[in-house]
Amino acid sequence: MNRQGYGLALGGGGARGVYEIGAWHAFEELGIEFSTVTGTSIGAINGAILLSAGYERALDLWNNLQIEQCLELSPSVTLKADQNVLHMRNARMLAKEIVTRGGLNTRPLRDLLNEYVDEAALRAHPTRFGLMTAALPEIKPQPLWIEDIPEGLLIDYLMASAHLPGLQAVQIDGRHFLDGGFSENVPLSMLRKVGIRRLVAVDLEPRPSVRSPLPDNTQLTFIHNRKDLGGLLDVTPDLLRRNQQLGYLDTLKAFDQLNGDFFAFLPAEYHRLIEQFGYDLLPGLEQAADAYGLDRTQIWQAETFVAAISERRRTVQHEYEAKRKALKIESKLALIRNGKLNALKLIPPLRLAFLIELTANSLKSDTPSRIPLKFFPGLSAAAQALQLIPDTAFDSQPAE
Repeated sequence: MNRQGYGLALGGGGARGVYEIGAWHAFEELGIEFSTVTGTSIGAINGAILLSAGYERALDLWNNLQIEQCLELSPSVTLKADQNVLHMRNARMLAKEIVTRGGLNTRPLRDLLNEYVDEAALRAHPTRFGLMTAALPEIKPQPLWIEDIPEGLLIDYLMASAHLPGLQAVQIDGRHFLDGGFSENVPLSMLRKVGIRRLVAVDLEPRPSVRSPLPDNTQLTFIHNRKDLGGLLDVTPDLLRRNQQLGYLDTLKAFDQLNGDFFAFLPAEYHRLIEQFGYDLLPGLEQAADAYGLDRTQIWQAETFVAAISERRRTVQHEYEAKRKALKIESKLALIRNGKLNALKLIPPLRLAFLIELTANSLKSDTPSRIPLKFFPGLSAAAQALQLIPDTAFDSQPAE
């Protein structure tokens, strides 16, 4: 892909930003370059590091990231959830820290940026860089291009773009700023206003931030994961590794190198699944695989994917039958029939097994009861697929 004319907008989302590092890895593999990169919050930070220091340097930062490199907490504060600052078990301590110190101290993050961002290299880079922040007190959008930022103040404006409520104030020349996500979490408008019509957006939010329609004759490649990528300040190493790989895989999907909704398949393998199960049932099959906890960070072959679902389906069904009395399934069925079920505390695999039973009972009954799907989020297509696909279908694999 020619660099000229393509723009990239990197979204905000705290520790989820490692997803963007995986996306950049895919861009490099695909030979995709950009004339312009904009970012909000962690997207601005990632963009500045990637352009000024390169992918390997950015990867080094994320692979070794600790919460102590982002926040300086009082000696009396001991996190109860290790690297997940915003865990509920830390709420009382953090509230006290915010009140007594005027916000969480982000000096370590500033030091980290000074180490990893090369301002001179960023200014000299052929790719134009811009960031989004919000000016207080109006919370007014404050888009800034690199040439608008006075020399020596780049780190200050990166900190301004990432200033979430609860962090110590960011002040530049007497002005205060707030996280750019309060203006535009994926700063596509900056790209559109300079005439770029071939856009790539990386969105870290569970619900897509990009909602407004694009102007005519504008092309958007949207990179987003349908599942929650975790907490804003959760830098647990396993979670970071997972999200980095998902960013890589989702970007390959966006550029037609892989297929799949929740899972990743080479196009030929995905076509084999379509041939066996059809377009309508395959999304439900992926949904079931997700509920069963299959690994979403690998590229699956059709045969191994079906075999893994089959194995988990049998295992979960045995567990469900064995625990049926302890789970009080008959009581729950009665509450559903009477419209009195108020809560359902089951882990996703057992929740899916219960929904399959409900669906089967409803199909057999002359007066089917209404299934309260609000208790089964993200499982209705899975239950339908597993109901319509007989067990024997899992035993006959696609032909070589």
